[in-house]
Amino acid sequence: MFLAWNEMRRNKIKFGLIIGVLIMISYLLFLLSGLANGLMNMNREAIDIWKADAIVLNKDANQTVAQSSVNTDDINGKFDKSEGLKQTAVIATDGKLKENATVFGIDAKGFLMPKLEDGKLFKKNNEVVADHTLKTKGFKIGDELSLSNSDEKLKIVGFSESSKFNASPVLFTNDETISKLNPMFKGDKINALVVKDKNWKDAQLNKDLEVIEIEDFVTKLPGYQAQNLTLTFMIVFLFAISAMVIGIFLYIITLQKRNLFGVLKAQGLTNGFLAKSVMSQTIIIALIGTLIGFGLTVLTGAFLPEAVPIKFDYLTMSIYGIVLILVAILGSLFSVLSIRKVEPLKVIG
Repeated sequence: MFLAWNEMRRNKIKFGLIIGVLIMISYLLFLLSGLANGLMNMNREAIDIWKADAIVLNKDANQTVAQSSVNTDDINGKFDKSEGLKQTAVIATDGKLKENATVFGIDAKGFLMPKLEDGKLFKKNNEVVADHTLKTKGFKIGDELSLSNSDEKLKIVGFSESSKFNASPVLFTNDETISKLNPMFKGDKINALVVKDKNWKDAQLNKDLEVIEIEDFVTKLPGYQAQNLTLTFMIVFLFAISAMVIGIFLYIITLQKRNLFGVLKAQGLTNGFLAKSVMSQTIIIALIGTLIGFGLTVLTGAFLPEAVPIKFDYLTMSIYGIVLILVAILGSLFSVLSIRKVEPLKVIG
């Protein structure tokens, strides 16, 4: 460690360049991690609030709530705890602002309703609680919303915690209001039944219905898997690139020091000692680069606007940081192997 650190102090520019590259790689890696987490969160925020075990949908709906239709008579009493969900899509405007939104018809005091952040719960028809996303976009309590596909007007009476569904902000209202917006909800029709029951698999349902575990339902949301896989592959490629970059840099530096290694070997220093020196340098470089990259990412997150779908999971970021250091060490193995091939008599001449 002493030899490795002193060499880095004497060659600040050379090792500073390697650290700089690692800072940029780790910075991009952590930002991608936050972006991936944020995009996944946009799709599933409202679902996570339910803390549900399963959801009942029509088998022909391809696991899509909006395309599902369920008769309440077919599911009443089948589960310990459950709530019906009605969903429809709208384009809402207050006269100045316009936003695509999803309307949920739910029980205001049920488990499908997120925590209230501001205002009050809906009590009358045509009152809605909007999720926090709409508040950040300029909508206010008291706004009357006109809809593109209905003559009904909706009044915002409160804002809930952020609870987007499939990347769309949600308006929460009662069954009567959503029935006005979508005629299919007349009578005992709902889109889905959200279930809180650990024994949901034991329920005997109509052959036209299916019960889906909530995590399976989330992964089938439109675009969810595609976004997740794309960003995951980008992160994997970044790990591979970082290993190559560190490996190439250290290999070139090792080649430049062949004469030095030859002299050190002639003085009795072993391959193991020199290999430990290179590995120590790699650990120091990777640790400094990763920590600075981590710090820059957290600093950047503090200044990003709320419109940017980014959410940092510090546990995941810590794991990525550790993996990045291990990958850098792996990349330095080429240098370690080249040290073993240095012959003092040939190098010194």
